[in-house]
Amino acid sequence: MKLKNKIHISSTLLMLVILLILAFVIYFSFSRLTYSTEVEQLQTETNALVAKFNNTETEDPSTVLRAYVPVNGLVKVTTADGQQLAPIQSPTVTVKLPDKLEELSGTINVEGERFAYVKAPIIWTDGQVAEVTVAQSMQETTKNLETLRLVLVAVTLLAMIPVIISSVVLGRIVTRPITNLTTTMTRIQRNGNFEKLPVASNSHDELTEMGNTFNEMMDLLEENYSKQEEFVSNASHELKTPLTVIGSYAKLLQRQGMHDEKIAEESLIAIRAETDRMKVLIEQLLHIARRSESQMEWITVNVVDILAQTVTAMNTSYDREFELITAEQSLPVVTDVSKFKQLLYILLDNARKYSANKIEVIAQKNGDTVIQIRDTGIGIPKDAVPFVFERFYRVDKARNRETGGFGLGLSLAKQLADSLKIEISLESIEQLGTTVTITFSENSNVADVHLKQEG
Repeated sequence: MKLKNKIHISSTLLMLVILLILAFVIYFSFSRLTYSTEVEQLQTETNALVAKFNNTETEDPSTVLRAYVPVNGLVKVTTADGQQLAPIQSPTVTVKLPDKLEELSGTINVEGERFAYVKAPIIWTDGQVAEVTVAQSMQETTKNLETLRLVLVAVTLLAMIPVIISSVVLGRIVTRPITNLTTTMTRIQRNGNFEKLPVASNSHDELTEMGNTFNEMMDLLEENYSKQEEFVSNASHELKTPLTVIGSYAKLLQRQGMHDEKIAEESLIAIRAETDRMKVLIEQLLHIARRSESQMEWITVNVVDILAQTVTAMNTSYDREFELITAEQSLPVVTDVSKFKQLLYILLDNARKYSANKIEVIAQKNGDTVIQIRDTGIGIPKDAVPFVFERFYRVDKARNRETGGFGLGLSLAKQLADSLKIEISLESIEQLGTTVTITFSENSNVADVHLKQEG
């Protein structure tokens, strides 16, 4: 069953039950009040009869009793010895009351007709105490209550008309955004285009919030899809270039290289170089792809020790000078050591590729813990600085070809910095050098450490 029908049926049934309960309470309360009033009036008349009879000396008691017979009622007397005298009753009364009534007053159904009755003691003509019973038909009251019942039923049915209309309207209002959402998602699934829901800008209810959330999700999906397409396109292009070079040299070897030692050596060197470039490219792509899957191991470490180990390793690996400059003996930070070292290696290797002189690594405490990697190389043009952290962005393709770069190093560094919850920025002046700054803020990674400690 559709949600619209469920809302319609459930709201209608709920209102119907509420109206029926109200109608029942009204009818029940009014009927009890009416019956009670009738009995009280009959009680008053009976008291008057008893007073009149007790104060009147007469040989024919029926004369007094007949004067107090209610319209559509009767009066009967039960003597002290239990003998019931013939009742004096209105001609319209055709039924016979039970000989014994349990209560002193109340109502009773006799052959489908309701009577109000009152019993009272009376001093009979022989001086003994007898019992007089006065009863009155409540046929008119019953008819009035039947009319009231019909009116309540009619009012309930009339009240259900706007209830049904409002439930239909409510169902449509609630389900229209959901229907639009379902239709839009089905259309997106069929044609592959990213679409948005029309949302009223002047409304702030939950349905509008749902529409805005869906549109924001579509924006994010479209952005990620575009990035994915761009990433695959760039990766394919970068892989195609070395494969083309390898294929060309393989064909050259096949045609004449096997008989020319010089051509064979040149081809093998070129194939080896392009193979190494492909290996580096694939490793960087795998690092980017696996970044989101890796788990973080947050521990507190002395960043001065980490920097000293990294600088020593770079000095050993390359015939270049890397110098650690710091006045601090200890700079404790919370980080993932392996990923932080990976970030340092990327930045130091990048500085090594684009400079020829000493590379400085400066660590200091300035409120936050700040690390700077500074080179005096060729630098980066000012208009290119905002884009250096984008994937496959190259300041100069010819320069990257010479260094073996693909424009992925700084992009990977930015992703690692985001994972480590640290800030990374870059300043550069062309032909003067570049400085990359890493900042551990005071409260960085606190939430992650607490989460790990809580288990």
